[in-house]
Amino acid sequence: MSRTVIGGIVAIAIAAVTAVTYIVVTSGLNDRVRKDAEAMMVPNRLPQQAANNATLVALDTFKKVEGLAKDESVVSALRTSVDRARTSELAFQRFRAQKEGAEPDMLALVDASGNIVAMDGVNNPVAGELKKDGKVAWPGLALALSSRVYLSEIWNYPGKGLMRVGVASVVDNEAAIDGTAPPIIGAVVLAYAQSAKAARGEHAVLGAEIAYFDNGQVYATSFRRGENTEDTGMQAALKPVVAQGDLVSTALAKGSAPRVRAEVAGGSYLVAALRMPRITSNPDLFKDYPPVTAGVLVLAPTTRGDGGNAGRAILLVGGVALVLALAGMFLATRRVLDQVDELEVGVNEIINGNLERTFRPVGEDLDGLANGLNVMLARLLGRPEPGEEEFDEDGNPVVPGRVEFDEESDKPAGGPDPDLAALAREPEPDYYKRVYTEYLDARRQTGHPDEVSFEGFIAKLRVNEGKLKGQYDCKAVRFRVVVKDNKVTLKPVPIF
Repeated sequence: MSRTVIGGIVAIAIAAVTAVTYIVVTSGLNDRVRKDAEAMMVPNRLPQQAANNATLVALDTFKKVEGLAKDESVVSALRTSVDRARTSELAFQRFRAQKEGAEPDMLALVDASGNIVAMDGVNNPVAGELKKDGKVAWPGLALALSSRVYLSEIWNYPGKGLMRVGVASVVDNEAAIDGTAPPIIGAVVLAYAQSAKAARGEHAVLGAEIAYFDNGQVYATSFRRGENTEDTGMQAALKPVVAQGDLVSTALAKGSAPRVRAEVAGGSYLVAALRMPRITSNPDLFKDYPPVTAGVLVLAPTTRGDGGNAGRAILLVGGVALVLALAGMFLATRRVLDQVDELEVGVNEIINGNLERTFRPVGEDLDGLANGLNVMLARLLGRPEPGEEEFDEDGNPVVPGRVEFDEESDKPAGGPDPDLAALAREPEPDYYKRVYTEYLDARRQTGHPDEVSFEGFIAKLRVNEGKLKGQYDCKAVRFRVVVKDNKVTLKPVPIF
């Protein structure tokens, strides 16, 4: 089996295990999330808790603005036209010191005509900011300036979005005459933005996503992108949910609407809608008052989409395991292949006639095989086995019984070779014995006696015969002993 096939099998196995684990884990998580969502939304447990929280926030704003409207510094600031800013600032400082919770996003004193007298944090407020075409723009403020009333409601403030606003009439009790009702000399406006920060606070309490809407438009949600940044894209994604007539109209008419299932930005949710509460000290004054158009969506997720952190962790571990497995196989294969390639080079040299070749250590994985090949060659060729060699002055092993072969074949210059027929007919055993004897005699006569064994000599002949048969494309190859320049060689004779 090839390395590519093995690598493919390993990769498929790891991918399959990762996929199965991902499906099992994420499906289990999604099933648990769906059951938790249904448990929270039935029977309206989560929506009811959200409604209670919204009512508590509205009551808190109502109480704060009521107390501020009765502050003597506020009354003094509206009673006189001298040094109003300093007197108002004293009232604002006392309010901030006494009240707990978030800082208001708007705190203003308004005179009896609806002009802003002082605004917290603003040195020169625009007097007519709360007016339009010379008239008070907000029905709640207009009502507070005409009739003594305290109220808490939602305003869709231009440029600031939805705000929980408290409005309270400021009366001058000292100006009352003969038991008549004291005159209204202005009003206090206190506002808190219904922002993404507020929605995230609700999310932390409820464990569900929150979205604030008004007149079919979503203004802020608890959905996040990163740690603290609102995912503003969810405002547009939730618009079709707000546009569901039955859901929103029922919530605005009755205070709340039953849950519905909705797909939002690739996620599945159970969604309930609530009407933002309006609290007033005198409900009889609101018979002709505009109805509430602002509300809250409570979204409990029924799936996690990508399986949540657990799904991502499984995919990450599977991907890392796949990369490591393939990298390990590649490195291990390259390590072994480098050693195999070196052994293959040695084997090819031996096949091509270099019987003096020995195998050096190639690496711990195949050192045993290299040593085994050296032992095999030593026993076949009659030379010392590994560990028994002698070395020359340069540290190279001395190889006894070296046999020199001529590169060129023995071809007569003219006419047929009279000895060729006899050489071809000579029996192989006799041929080997004769050539071996002639070679040793020639070596002694030239002063180079050698200790080559008969078995090693014959092995070298046969290896070279096999190589040269293919080279000359002949029937057989035999050798003649040739002495030239005091050097003994074996010259090949091809036989066709």
